[in-house]
Amino acid sequence: MTQPNTESLARAEKNAASTVDMGAKRWVLAAALAIYLVALFLPFVGGASLWQVLAATDAARDAQTAITEYVFAWISLIGVGVLTTLAVATQRFALAVPAWMVTTVSLVYSVLGIWLRNSNASGISRGPGYYLVLLAAVIVVFTVFPLILSRNEEQAAAAKQRAEAQGKDEVALAQRAATREQENPLLIDDRRARAAERHRKSLD
Repeated sequence: MTQPNTESLARAEKNAASTVDMGAKRWVLAAALAIYLVALFLPFVGGASLWQVLAATDAARDAQTAITEYVFAWISLIGVGVLTTLAVATQRFALAVPAWMVTTVSLVYSVLGIWLRNSNASGISRGPGYYLVLLAAVIVVFTVFPLILSRNEEQAAAAKQRAEAQGKDEVALAQRAATREQENPLLIDDRRARAAERHRKSLD
């Protein structure tokens, strides 16, 4: 049976790296998604729920929703509601990374939203939906981050096989090079023979 070469093993390693082995952490992310879904229908700011803020309804305007709160609502929807859902469903690395990045940005805007809401004198406070979205974003960020840094089992196995095959290839190449040097008459060391010939001619 022929052994796979280093190129095929490298392709196998690359294919394995395109997936994220979430294991039991997928249920943690599923819990974060469930929390986000609940938050959609709870008061986000004032009496306006999250979906009302996303839709920019009159209730959101009456709650004097700040631009940072609108941004937090939309970016958390993209990061948690869309990208994280797709990453859990497909376990693709190409979706897990942007899910983590976008959700991390949403956390920044959540803090800015809290600061601006606390600094104004409207008397309108944040609702439980705001904190539930914040909780869901924190869970996603700190769950996905170690996943995108770690290797899955398939990728680690492919990397080990490629390293072993590459080592064998290097040994084989060195052996072939040594054999060619021995068989090539142009590479034969005849310095002693030539020195002896010069010495004989000098005696003549």
